[in-house]
Amino acid sequence: MTPENSPPSLIQLPTFIFFFFFTVLPRTHSRDHSLPYGDCRSSFECGIMKELSYPFWRNQQSHCGRQGFELQCQPHEYPVINMENQTFIVLEIEQNSQWMKLARSDVWNGTCPLLDTQLNHPPFSFSATGIRNLSIFHGCQVGSTISEQAYNFSCTTKNGSIGYDYVLWEAFTGPAKLCYLQFTVPVLITAYDQLVHRSLTLKEALNEGFIAVYHFEEEEFCRKCRTSRGTCVRSMNATQVLCFCDNGGLQKTPCLKHGKSLPFCLSAVRS
Repeated sequence: MTPENSPPSLIQLPTFIFFFFFTVLPRTHSRDHSLPYGDCRSSFECGIMKELSYPFWRNQQSHCGRQGFELQCQPHEYPVINMENQTFIVLEIEQNSQWMKLARSDVWNGTCPLLDTQLNHPPFSFSATGIRNLSIFHGCQVGSTISEQAYNFSCTTKNGSIGYDYVLWEAFTGPAKLCYLQFTVPVLITAYDQLVHRSLTLKEALNEGFIAVYHFEEEEFCRKCRTSRGTCVRSMNATQVLCFCDNGGLQKTPCLKHGKSLPFCLSAVRS
């Protein structure tokens, strides 16, 4: 056997093992697990919005965010989000305070509302302050109390334009049989007050949106992860939330100083 092909001597073996395990294996192991999270490391843009991050995600990158927080993005437009089979235009996102300003996409596009605005399941809910509800009616009987106090507006259906009446009452308890249809739509308090004084149209008020808040179980962990210069991500099987560190490590705790993680931390996140 020639010297070039001879195996490492016993003296060289410890050095060979050290080199193999601490240079070759860690890179391979980290590459296999951290590669899908490369797009999660920094914040992302969605339409006209910038600096978005976990729990929001886009483009089928569900491992970068939380279920229910997917944003649909189009260049130079507001993002869109789906909740309870309703679609909303996202006018603003404040991630530090965890609230969003939303507008119903059907009303935004001038389409007649056909359902109440529904936002009554975790992690989303209406803001306890800052909004009022409008009661919107259609086909009210002439001479009824509703008809006497109503404002009028028109919207579009598949069959063309249709006229609606609406009243600025937070909780209407009158007889529903006086009108053909009734819907409840939230608006900002400021818009509500402007409607009362007739300085704003209904469409303008609805297009200003309303405030919705959100909470998620791992928000405290993600705050600590961000503080350690890590990025919150979800495991590929979506069973747990992990902190993705600067060196490509994934772990169940925040990163160490300077965004680094413990050696071989990836083995701790297997499920």
